[in-house]
Amino acid sequence: MNVRGKLFGAMAVLVFFVTVGYFGATQGYLKNRFEDYFKAKTTKLFEIYYKEHDNSWEGIEEIKISDALEQISPDGREIALLSSEGNILFFRGSGDSGSLIQQGKRNTVIVNGATVGTIYVDRWESTEDYLLKKYVLDSMRTQGLRVPTLTGIVALLLGLWLTKKLTEPLKRLIPAIQKIAVGELHVRIPVTTRDEFGKVTGALNHMAQQLLRAEEVRKNLTADVAHELRTPLSIIQCNMEVIQEGGRDIPPETLLPIQDEVIRLSKLVDDLHQLTLAEAGKLQLDRSPTDLVPLLDRIIDMLKPEAEERHIDIVRSYPVQKLNAFVDPHRITQVFYNLLTNAMRYTSSGGKISIRITDSSHEESRFASVSIEDTGIGIAAEQLPFLFDRFYRVEESRARHTGGMGLGLAIAKEFVEAHRGFISVQSEVGRGTQFTVHLPCA
Repeated sequence: MNVRGKLFGAMAVLVFFVTVGYFGATQGYLKNRFEDYFKAKTTKLFEIYYKEHDNSWEGIEEIKISDALEQISPDGREIALLSSEGNILFFRGSGDSGSLIQQGKRNTVIVNGATVGTIYVDRWESTEDYLLKKYVLDSMRTQGLRVPTLTGIVALLLGLWLTKKLTEPLKRLIPAIQKIAVGELHVRIPVTTRDEFGKVTGALNHMAQQLLRAEEVRKNLTADVAHELRTPLSIIQCNMEVIQEGGRDIPPETLLPIQDEVIRLSKLVDDLHQLTLAEAGKLQLDRSPTDLVPLLDRIIDMLKPEAEERHIDIVRSYPVQKLNAFVDPHRITQVFYNLLTNAMRYTSSGGKISIRITDSSHEESRFASVSIEDTGIGIAAEQLPFLFDRFYRVEESRARHTGGMGLGLAIAKEFVEAHRGFISVQSEVGRGTQFTVHLPCA
């Protein structure tokens, strides 16, 4: 059974139970109201008699409690009155008073807060009242069936329309999901509502976009790796051919280009290996409370000669109190080295790189936040979501001649997330870029 059938079936069952419950509750309520009314009416008759006779039951046997119909049929209702001491003061009926007292309905007669007698009856209403009650209940029973039936039919028709209306967006989603399942990832579904169906549609569109992006990355990965390997292998091959054709002793300077390209290949393979381990959650971490200030200072000292040569000012802003992060110093050094060399590479001469350490909180956890901001060329907003993808380079400004392989930021992101932290980026073209690394505090 499809969702529409299940919804309609659930509504039909609900309408049935509401109808039955309404009918039963109406009938039971009317019966109880009639019972209470006639009990109070009969009891009130004896209370009035007791008060009118100076708080006495004298002459009670002469009381007239029958209506016209009961005068014709005097055995229509049995009534007995007992005093507070238990003596029978009044009895009317064709049966035995003892049987009535044992099996009949009872109610106490209370005057001025004191119990002055007890009434026993086989039924509270008189014959005329009984006929009236029966007529009303029979009429209500008929109407009680007719009205809920009509209401139920209307409710079912409305439910049929509602189920069709509610499941219509779902019917539009199914063909799109089937197309995505067979690889048609360019499918996009119009979002026409803001309810849960609209959110599901938006999430499905986002998922299709991410799958399309992942598929493109998968297709390009082999080409990217081949492209990265081709250049150093070509250089090695060319130099080897020159060496073979020379037929003489090989001077060291001839081997240097080969060694450089071998180092480049080794670094590429090692970076890919480390990135794969991090993405698979198998990266080994030797975490300990680490002061980030001396760690950053060591990296800055390594880059200081290049910064001075290019007249790039490195500004540091550290907290007064010591702030330790619970990290693997070796892995985090690689993260900050990648970010700082990236900032150096794209900051023009005379620019500035600002490094700031602050204390922050996120989702009830405390983090040490390190921001690295440069005054470089910046990155366009539409390229920021892909900045941490492996082998991704921004056009022109992040081309091969700058020395990057497109793995540094991907490694930085995976290493930070392996420490249960996160990294963010903000950038504006022509004004610079800011990376912020959040690491859990010790």
